[in-house]
Amino acid sequence: MEKRRGALRRAVAALALFAPLAGFACDLAGAKRLEGRAFSLAYRTVPAPIRIGEHFALEIVVCPRPGVSLTQPPRADAWMPEHRHGMNYRPEMRALGAGRYRSEGWLFHMPGRWEFVFQAADERLTDRVEVE
Repeated sequence: MEKRRGALRRAVAALALFAPLAGFACDLAGAKRLEGRAFSLAYRTVPAPIRIGEHFALEIVVCPRPGVSLTQPPRADAWMPEHRHGMNYRPEMRALGAGRYRSEGWLFHMPGRWEFVFQAADERLTDRVEVE
């Protein structure tokens, strides 16, 4: 009986330790949040702010809505709508687990209005940023 109580105490302690992580998946400090019908997404640049001609990375958290299954990692790209062109670089996306991703290899080669484009679960979310 005492062995079972000890095992139960350890299980409860483990749940208490990991319970805060359950809500953590959709949180990303200092991030911009985008809401879609299939998923929500939060992202931030590293470093911030973005500097013209300097590489940066994106930290991304994707949270599917109930009943939505994301079978592939999100895709991310950027382009300049007014100039009708994108970046000269193709960033790479790396899964970190629990809906978290890191995308590296970003570089905005000119100042102006850029648009991040995120795609997952057949839905596309965009966010415009002004880079000087």
